[in-house]
Amino acid sequence: MLNTHTSGLEEKLKRAEDAANEVHRLESLASQAPLLRAEMAKAQRQAERDANRKNAIERAKRAIIAAAKKQGEVPATLETVSKMVYSLYQTLKEIDNHRKEAAQAMAIVDRMDYEEELESGGEEQQELGRDPKSIEFLVASRHGQARIKQLLDQMDPDFSYLRGCEVEEPLRRDVANFILAHVISPAKSPRENPNGPGPRQNP
Repeated sequence: MLNTHTSGLEEKLKRAEDAANEVHRLESLASQAPLLRAEMAKAQRQAERDANRKNAIERAKRAIIAAAKKQGEVPATLETVSKMVYSLYQTLKEIDNHRKEAAQAMAIVDRMDYEEELESGGEEQQELGRDPKSIEFLVASRHGQARIKQLLDQMDPDFSYLRGCEVEEPLRRDVANFILAHVISPAKSPRENPNGPGPRQNP
C-alpha cells in the first residue's frame, strides 16, 4: 500500500516538475517577446527601405536612359530653331532698317517744314517790327524727333514689329522680345517703343 502511494506521489511530483519547467521555459520565451517584436519591426522597416531604394534606383535608371535618348534630338532641333530664329531676326532687322530709312526721310521733311515755318514766321515778325530770331525756340519746339514720329505714325498708324503675331503665350512672347532686343536699340525695348526707334533730329 505504501509503495502504491509513494509511486503515485512520485508520478505527480514528476508531472509538477515538468509543468514547472515548462512554465519557466515559457516565461523565459515570453520575456523575449518585446525584443523580438522590436527586431521584427526593425527588419520590416529595413526591408521596406531596401525595396524603396531598389525601386527608386530602377526608376532613376529608366529616366536617365530616356533623358539621354531625348537629348540626342537636341542638336538637330537646335539647328532647326537657330535657322528659324535667324530668319526671324533678319526679317525684323530689315523692318527696322526700313523704318529708320523712313525716319531719316521724314527728318528731311521735318527740317524743310521747320525752315519754311521759321522763314515765314521771321518775315511776319519783321513786318511787326520784332526780332525774327525771337520765334526760333517756339518753332523748334514744334519740330524734331516727336514730330518725325508723328509723321511716321500718320503714314502707318498701326505699325508694330509683331503686328498680326499671336504673342499671348509666354514662351512665344519671350522669344519674340529676346530677338527684338537684338534688333532694336537696347535703350528702346519693345514694350517702351512698339513703333520702333528713329534718328534724333535737331532742327
